[in-house]
Amino acid sequence: MIKAKNMMAASLLAGLACSASVQATTLRIATTHAPDQYATQVIKQIKKDLENAGVDLKVKLYTSGQLGSGEQLMGEAARGSIDIVHAFVYSHKDPILEINSLPYLVSSYDQMAKAFSPGSGFYNLFEQRMDGVGLKLLGITGEGFIGVMSSSMPENYTGTGAKGQNIRVWSAQAAKLATQDMGYNTTTIDWGDAFPAIQQGVVDGMIGATPEATYTTFREAVNHYVPYNAFVENTAYYASKKSWNRKLNDAQRKVIAETFAAAAAKFVDWSRKNDAAYLKKLEQKGVKILPLSDEQRDAIARDIRSKTWPKLEKRLGKDVLESIAADL
Repeated sequence: MIKAKNMMAASLLAGLACSASVQATTLRIATTHAPDQYATQVIKQIKKDLENAGVDLKVKLYTSGQLGSGEQLMGEAARGSIDIVHAFVYSHKDPILEINSLPYLVSSYDQMAKAFSPGSGFYNLFEQRMDGVGLKLLGITGEGFIGVMSSSMPENYTGTGAKGQNIRVWSAQAAKLATQDMGYNTTTIDWGDAFPAIQQGVVDGMIGATPEATYTTFREAVNHYVPYNAFVENTAYYASKKSWNRKLNDAQRKVIAETFAAAAAKFVDWSRKNDAAYLKKLEQKGVKILPLSDEQRDAIARDIRSKTWPKLEKRLGKDVLESIAADL
């Protein structure tokens, strides 16, 4: 009899363990970041934190664009085939989402921290527009400021006067208009063709890279860098609303929201340190960093907001731009 009872107890425990295993919710999380990037280190820690939170979560992690590009991941998340994504948010589903590429959206790390935090005008608007395309915003990650690199010394680099240079710009209206209003002539060139274009003198330089990207990819082609902080290299954590509403319980949603919010908040300080470190590395490689005071950078930012932002009103809406500007 005792043996039978022990067998029944063991069977019951095994059944409960099996049941607990079956009840665990598996999240498919996809990113576009390479294995050696800081963002990948963070997402791996997030995986551990979620699985150890005691709310029955398991994570299948796919990095380096294994499940597609940023545009593709947005579509898959909206359909619910991917649960959570860390990638750049494109505006192909809603043109207002292009606000993440506004020139001089912010111009300092303190402004970045404020704008990318829940409750800011920018964050609230971005969250609303993400919701409209079936995605739940979990956090915005600032990964560095973008400046201008060149193979020669630009004129009037401390203001918006004519620079006497023609530089590469990427194929976005906001980027082209802002760069021209900064005093540069522009040529649209794909990222992959930018290095040889600078080396061969097709253009004098380019805009579109953080200090880290300038160092790792372009340091052999340029000898000047101006830390304009004209754009923020930013990405976002977001979830599929279908997964959020149908797949998760309240405890799981709470843990996921808190974990990703905490991770996103750490990016600004990392960005501040990482940009500074790579500016030093560029100097050590012979690239002259052309300094800007806070006052000079702020003056350029005000100039671009007054000149360039009105040109974007037709696409983005005057009310949208005013709500973002109110925080600045």
